Amino acid sequence: MNDRYDIRAVVVTYNRKELLQECLEAILSQSYPVREVIVINNHSTDGTEKLFLEEGPFYSDQIKLITTEKNLGGAGGFSFGIRKAAEQECDFIWIMDDDTIPETDSLQELVRGYGILEKESPGYLASAVFGVNGEPMNVPVISRKTAENGYADWYRYLYAGAVKIRHATFVSLLFPREAVLRVGYPISDYFLWGDDTEYTQRLGRHYGEGYFIGSSKVIHKRFNARSVSILEEENETRVRLYRYYYRNSLITAKEYNPPGNSALHVCEFVLVSLKCLLKSGVKYRWLKFCTVQKGIWEYLLSSGRYRKQISTELKENSKI
Repeated sequence: MNDRYDIRAVVVTYNRKELLQECLEAILSQSYPVREVIVINNHSTDGTEKLFLEEGPFYSDQIKLITTEKNLGGAGGFSFGIRKAAEQECDFIWIMDDDTIPETDSLQELVRGYGILEKESPGYLASAVFGVNGEPMNVPVISRKTAENGYADWYRYLYAGAVKIRHATFVSLLFPREAVLRVGYPISDYFLWGDDTEYTQRLGRHYGEGYFIGSSKVIHKRFNARSVSILEEENETRVRLYRYYYRNSLITAKEYNPPGNSALHVCEFVLVSLKCLLKSGVKYRWLKFCTVQKGIWEYLLSSGRYRKQISTELKENSKI
């Protein structure tokens, strides 16, 4: 294992300073050290910046705090943070949300995995994510690609605890700086949900396959440790945000799935919106119906612009 890789960590935070403290403590305690931690403070209003003042617990040359002028959303925060990390002459970039708590050897196991997979030139490596009670979370989608003989080969490196995947979330993801220079940055305008799905598929298509490393474990202390479901959502503010989920899912499907697949997604989401109206016991049913419809219409009206942004990122090749 190379113990001299220059690795920059990127953490995006918004109004969760207690969880951010726990996240940063875990990063700074890694058995495989990071060179620098870049914290993107997404215009928090809870006093997050005080943690990094001279009298604060994270006043350190190893930590760089960047406070944005407005909330850029998760997508904008990661796009900005990855750009700042890639401006450094580093080897790898390790990214996560502020509610991600890596185990002491999480990064070491990702680096070990890269050593095994190096000849494959992987585009990214994803950790195994669990909730606070050990439940599965942020489970990556296994690759459907096949070997030359037609058989699926996702298990080729299973002996080493690595599985080939199609896409993953930004909850502990490691990728080479070279990959960023090849494919560009996440799309900031996605704002929330789906930016990681799009970006990891872009890495997989234009740089190298993604792999899930089972021995690299992190805890995701998300408030509601359930899969995304507007039908079960009970927070009115979050319900309104689901328009990003539906819009972004459709944009990404059109870009990376087989032709015609996005039309099936539209039909699926129309049915979801009807369930919001017709299923018994649904809270905020009319708001949920309108939110799904809004996401679909935003996709229909603006998908070309977003797909052009993805194409532009690739063409510009992110000359830093």
